[in-house]
Amino acid sequence: MVLALSLLAIGTPANAGAARDLWSGTYVVRPGDSLTAIARRYHVSMPKLAAANGLDWRKTLLAGAVLHVPSPASVSSPWSARYLVRYGDTLSGIAHHFDVSLGALARANHLDPAGVLFAGTRLRVPTAGGLGTSLDALTESDPYAPGSAGYDVSFPNCAVQPLPPSPFAVIGLNGGRPFTPNPCFLAEWSGAQPPRSVYVNTAYDDSLERHVTADCRSAALSQPLSAAAQRGYAVGCSEAEAALILLAGIEPMVLWLDVEPDNTWSGRNEVNRAAIAGYLEHVIAAAPTIRVGIYSNAKFWKEIVGDWSLPTVPEWAAPSAVGPSGCAGSFAGGPVWLEQHVDVAGDTNVAC
Repeated sequence: MVLALSLLAIGTPANAGAARDLWSGTYVVRPGDSLTAIARRYHVSMPKLAAANGLDWRKTLLAGAVLHVPSPASVSSPWSARYLVRYGDTLSGIAHHFDVSLGALARANHLDPAGVLFAGTRLRVPTAGGLGTSLDALTESDPYAPGSAGYDVSFPNCAVQPLPPSPFAVIGLNGGRPFTPNPCFLAEWSGAQPPRSVYVNTAYDDSLERHVTADCRSAALSQPLSAAAQRGYAVGCSEAEAALILLAGIEPMVLWLDVEPDNTWSGRNEVNRAAIAGYLEHVIAAAPTIRVGIYSNAKFWKEIVGDWSLPTVPEWAAPSAVGPSGCAGSFAGGPVWLEQHVDVAGDTNVAC
């Protein structure tokens, strides 16, 4: 659905005062740039950057164009805009347009993210704080019926057709590594009974930097991280871009990030944390209607990222040598939605 967006005249970056803001500089657009990535790089809101240059956010940026970049100091309010809800709008679509998280927009207006949005409602749009704030603001609703049992399949199961009926299924998108496809993903997706989710491989290695995109490089440079962690963030973000391309418009119920030592990782926990954050935050920004979560367990998580808590991110617990069977405790502080059990018949998953 194409959103018909309308900014109110008072207190928005589209008003006449925006053109009188002090400029922090100019920027020459390069091939592959996006308005969102440039705004993040200079710590200004995307609507403010668009309004300052008279740009339509729906249109492609032309390489070689010179943009005026408003000074971040000119943002004197925690609100970047006021927005009047119109028929057909969704809260997630509005959040995506203004480059803020769904949770932040819902909290700013005391709304239920899953509730009905009424035409004519006036929303306050928080100032975009960059990708680094979106994980803290994540608001997800558990779609799985407690006690129900489903399964997960991927490229090792290509010969298993048709897939059995089940209350839910999780389909692997990659061929065991990021940037690779599961050759039978579409067949498995089509053969599984809805509701269906997807899991993706995550990893970090210097060799993966060849896949980094211009947008993800720009987003990484705006993060308050070390140079090594910025490279990790760019890799994770680019893995997410590649996964969304492979999905080709398919919207899974949940996109689960597989975080386990079978894939390559840095010896530095901070780099691995940045890679996972880059992946999660790109999906949240680029596909706000898709829920995101992490597949791991306490041992894997500790080994790869150290003591990193993600209290708002849903979890799918991998089998562990420690702890009782059934839905065990969280490995990263988030809500546990699924637990996996592996036997000779395959992978069974129980909703918690």
